[in-house]
Amino acid sequence: MAKAPREGEVKTRLIGALGPAAATELYINFLRDTFAVMEAVWDERETLSLVLCYVPEGAEEAFEIIDREGSLMMAQRGDDLGERLCNCFADLFELGFDSVVVIGADSPTLPGDYLIEAFESLTREYDVVIGPAEDHGYYLIGMRSLHRRIFEEVPWGTSGVLAATQERAREVGLNLASLPVWYDVDTPEELEKLKRELGRDGSSAKSTHKFLKDLAKGRT
Repeated sequence: MAKAPREGEVKTRLIGALGPAAATELYINFLRDTFAVMEAVWDERETLSLVLCYVPEGAEEAFEIIDREGSLMMAQRGDDLGERLCNCFADLFELGFDSVVVIGADSPTLPGDYLIEAFESLTREYDVVIGPAEDHGYYLIGMRSLHRRIFEEVPWGTSGVLAATQERAREVGLNLASLPVWYDVDTPEELEKLKRELGRDGSSAKSTHKFLKDLAKGRT
C-alpha cells in the first residue's frame, strides 16, 4: 500500500527536517527499495503476484518514476486506514488470491525473509500474520481469508494499533502468527536510526542509501 509521491503529501513528519522536496524524494526511494525487496521475494516464490494498492484514485502516473515491472495496480477504497486495509484484502480475495500479505513503503530495509516467513505462516495453521513495528503499530499484516473484525475499533495513528489488532484477532478466535519486530521510518529519530543502519550496511536499501549520501553531500 502506498501514497502517490506528491510533494507535501508524503513523509510529512520529515518535512521539517528535510524540506518538502527532499522528503518526497526520500519516499520515492523508499518505494524503489520496497519494490526491490518484493521482487527478490518474487524470485523465491514464483506463484506470487505483486500489487500496488495506491491512493488517491487516478494517481497512476505519479508512480511511473518507480520501476515496478510486472506489478498490478489497484486503487485504495475507504475513508480511513482501517477501511482501506480491509478493502484491499477484500478486493484481492475477490480476484481469487489464496492469501494476501500487505506492507507499506515505510521500511526500506525490511528483510525479504520476513515476507517469505509471512507467506509460509499462512500455508500452515495460521489465519493471520502480523509484523509488529517498534512504534506499536505493524509493518505487515497478512490473511488467508478476510476477517473484517481485526480492522474495527482500532485507534489508527496511535501506539495502541498493534494491541487492538491482536485483541480483535483473539475475539474471533483466529490463530495469529507474529514476525520479528521491525521499524517504520516516519520521524526524524527513525530517520537517524535508518542512517545508522545503512552506514553499517547499505546493501538492503540501495536507492535510499545513495539518496541519503547525496543529500548529506548537498548533491540532491
